[in-house]
Amino acid sequence: MASLSGSKIKDTYSLLLKLASSSASATEQIVEDGAGTSTALKLSTDTVETTGDLKISGTPAAAASGDVTALMLSSTGVVVTRNLSTSPIGTASITANSPIVATGSTVGLADPGTLNTLTGSGTANNDKFLIWDEGASEYKSITAAELTDYMGTNVAAQQNAFVARIQAVTNIPTTALKLPFAEVYGDGAATGSTTLATSCVTFGAASSEIQLVSFVNPRDAFQINSEALYNVDINLEMACTVNADVTIALVKDSGPTNEIISYRTVKTGTYAASFSKAVYMQAGETYYVTVVSTAAGNTVTTNSTVTLTNLGTANSSF
Repeated sequence: MASLSGSKIKDTYSLLLKLASSSASATEQIVEDGAGTSTALKLSTDTVETTGDLKISGTPAAAASGDVTALMLSSTGVVVTRNLSTSPIGTASITANSPIVATGSTVGLADPGTLNTLTGSGTANNDKFLIWDEGASEYKSITAAELTDYMGTNVAAQQNAFVARIQAVTNIPTTALKLPFAEVYGDGAATGSTTLATSCVTFGAASSEIQLVSFVNPRDAFQINSEALYNVDINLEMACTVNADVTIALVKDSGPTNEIISYRTVKTGTYAASFSKAVYMQAGETYYVTVVSTAAGNTVTTNSTVTLTNLGTANSSF
């Protein structure tokens, strides 16, 4: 900035700033140069005002973590401070339409229990569900008819089923034998290797509803942990070398009681014995499958299975 030292007033008075009309007072006055050219600044004894842009050169220091006070313009154009911790922006009441609810600055979804109920019989094909489209990363709607089509095509209902496979080729004796079964695929307590092709397999929650226990042979009985109506399918393949009558039975240990019993007359060759029955089983009961032949020399092969399927909850009303 050039100094005025040694300059004559007549040559430099226009460089000086002064108030427009009088000495400083409570009334704001435009600050102008000696030639009467107005600036963007106004002054009074208690106010500084700019009629133009307010600029800051350089980069102001960043606010500290505890700084909560902000500069704002009031409705009259005066610079004021506001504590954003105690008076955040947007605390005005918000009007929300159901199912969205708003309390102060908090917006959320209403408790579903407070909404009107739509029954299954009252649902129309064009009623819509809100759904998130993962591929498009946005919310979309889907009609009841479209959702039903998708579920029917892509989501198959799965019943809880326990498929027990015979552990090894087993001789059919002339006295009743409890059939032994292989270890369960996926069982962390299994002592040998398990595979889908050779082991017992569970579906759904069957692994908690039914478990194999040992009476005489390893894993030769089913222990029921969940009370339900179970469909029992017995499918035995027999490799026979002698003529005999073979008796196959599902036995409830309590009693014992024969729940299912079937007879098969065999000669030399391979025979299949398949039969089923719906059996009401209670928690704590134990069941096993026995085979007995009128003559020795026949076997049950590893292609044999016994399947217990939980039929689900029965209809209580119509």
